[in-house]
Amino acid sequence: MLIRHKLTILFTAIGLAIQIAFTSFVYTFYSVYREQGFTVRLQGKARLFGRVMISRHSSQGVLDRALNATDLQTLTEEHISIFDQQGNLVFTNQSPAYVQKEARFIPALAKQPSIQFTINRNEGVGIVYRDQGLPYSIFVTGYDRLGHSKQQNLLVILLVANLGGFLLIMISGWYFVGLFLRPLANMVSRVRGVQADAHLTFRLNEGNQTDEIAQLAMTFNQLLTQLQTTFENQRQFVSHASHELRTPLTTVLGTLETSHQYDTNPADWRISMEVAMRELTKLVGLTNSLLKLANTGDGSLAMSPTRLEECVMSAVSQVKQKRADCTVSFQFGQMPADDFFEVMGNEILLTTALQNVIDNACKYSRQAVLVDLFTQPDTALHVITVTDQGIGIPLADQPHVFEPLYRGQNAGQAEGFGVGLAITQQIIVRHQGEISLVSSPATGTIVRIELPAYDAKVLRTA
Repeated sequence: MLIRHKLTILFTAIGLAIQIAFTSFVYTFYSVYREQGFTVRLQGKARLFGRVMISRHSSQGVLDRALNATDLQTLTEEHISIFDQQGNLVFTNQSPAYVQKEARFIPALAKQPSIQFTINRNEGVGIVYRDQGLPYSIFVTGYDRLGHSKQQNLLVILLVANLGGFLLIMISGWYFVGLFLRPLANMVSRVRGVQADAHLTFRLNEGNQTDEIAQLAMTFNQLLTQLQTTFENQRQFVSHASHELRTPLTTVLGTLETSHQYDTNPADWRISMEVAMRELTKLVGLTNSLLKLANTGDGSLAMSPTRLEECVMSAVSQVKQKRADCTVSFQFGQMPADDFFEVMGNEILLTTALQNVIDNACKYSRQAVLVDLFTQPDTALHVITVTDQGIGIPLADQPHVFEPLYRGQNAGQAEGFGVGLAITQQIIVRHQGEISLVSSPATGTIVRIELPAYDAKVLRTA
């Protein structure tokens, strides 16, 4: 069911419930008001008959009180019965069977000055009237034809008004719900067009930017911006990967074709095979790097308390084995309270990330590389900085250094594929950390990695 239908039904149901409640209140209130008014008329009738029928021996007894006009009006199906103090019938204008029904209320009237009762459809009252010190029981019943007629007319009016109100509420609810949901309908039609926009350049109308629908549009536009950035990065990645893969493959194909056509002795064949093997080795390395980059984004990552200093020392050791001519100095700054730089993470991935950063520093610097490890008690972070005095990174290239397969303009013929820092960034982000760098071609590069400490309480009490 559409939201518009649901809201219309809900709006109509609430309005109908309010109408029914109001109608019930009005009808019930009028019913009580009619009953009380008719009871007052019956009591006036009873007092009038007491003065006329019982006190008729004294004209002053009849006229000692003012008479209301309503007391003189004859009621529909008016019944009057008068009983003396012994319960004997003194006067009646009805049949004996009806009188017997009224006589059943004499004991109740003896306990209180007036009572109300109903016989068939007639309403009645009984009062105790005293004349010369003697009590008389007077019963008057009648049918309130005018009151019931007005009550029935009121019920018809209320039912017609409810029906009209129901239709009005339903129509107005359908219209206004559609009016309020129109921005959502426009959003749906616009979103359906996302397939026709391969570059995700379209954006939703954000309206007044204050209500909930505008907030939804703004959030969706932010999502579209992120998706657009992701798709553009993916296109660039595919373009760079295709170029990097095509270069060694082209070299291998050209070398083998040349050797096949022109080489005639085993020495030339050997040289061509060595060139092809070097290019294939590069191709295998690039493929492994791309695979590692993809694996770092995998959701299944085993985490455990890890000693960060051991990861750093392992990374330094691996870089020294790979680059024997590179000097790497490792030193500690401020120590944690327990002297252990523990983080919650994956030791293999953290070592790989640190190795990539240190290896880059050695690759582009002929001077010693300095690795610092220290803690920040106020922020509960462990910090690693890798400082080199190499060729640095041009300012125009710095925003792109963490993009896959991107290499700086001054990288020259240095080995590599431009995926090391991209892998490192993904690993650090997956460990809820941050990586940043400051670089200048004149002074070199400083890479800073921040990771949350495993036991933050110890750091705060240090």
